[in-house]
Amino acid sequence: MILNAKNLWKRYSRRGETFAAVQDVNLEALPGELTVIFGKSGSGKSTLLSILAGLNAPDEGAVSLNGKDLYSLNDEELSRVRNLNIGYVPQNDASLPNLTVLENVILPAALAGLEDAEAVAQRILNSLDIGQLADEYPSKLSGGELRRVALARALVLSPEVVIADEPTSNLDDENGELVFRILAELSRNGTAVIVSTHDPRGTEFGDRLYTMKGGILSPS
Repeated sequence: MILNAKNLWKRYSRRGETFAAVQDVNLEALPGELTVIFGKSGSGKSTLLSILAGLNAPDEGAVSLNGKDLYSLNDEELSRVRNLNIGYVPQNDASLPNLTVLENVILPAALAGLEDAEAVAQRILNSLDIGQLADEYPSKLSGGELRRVALARALVLSPEVVIADEPTSNLDDENGELVFRILAELSRNGTAVIVSTHDPRGTEFGDRLYTMKGGILSPS
């Protein structure tokens, strides 16, 4: 499954002035490749990833998944594509506080009607070394543990595209490397993976490396 972005622009207004958070970005994410986007905070990385994930419509340009324009779909169609085909790891914690870790991870699978969702979710939690936290609530977890819960939730339906915004944020060296290794393994198994990060280890694991500055994406 190929994710293709062409001539993306996203503009915002601040104090009466308009600025472009994303400027004429072109990007192709291919199965079997880990694409890593580096850049400082405010460079436009998170805005770009939210557009690629089908969450934030661009002002100009198009995002297509296997040739189908995401933003030409109606809300129901787009929601289905996001749930089944795109695993998204947001930069900020999106766990539901009234659900356990396991219930949070299962949620996309439950919406999709996956019969063995609990077993799949537990296996992914184990692979991220947080299987023992399955029955805990998000309020009891550290920031790093919450990052891994978000990654587990994104992976539970084995999506064809994984988009992760700063997935190693708040992780120690050992767990940060673990996350990168898991993402690299996903790509080797045929998933198209896009990661934004400040983490220099992205250079070691990435197949395609980019830098974003002032909304402009350039090959590293």
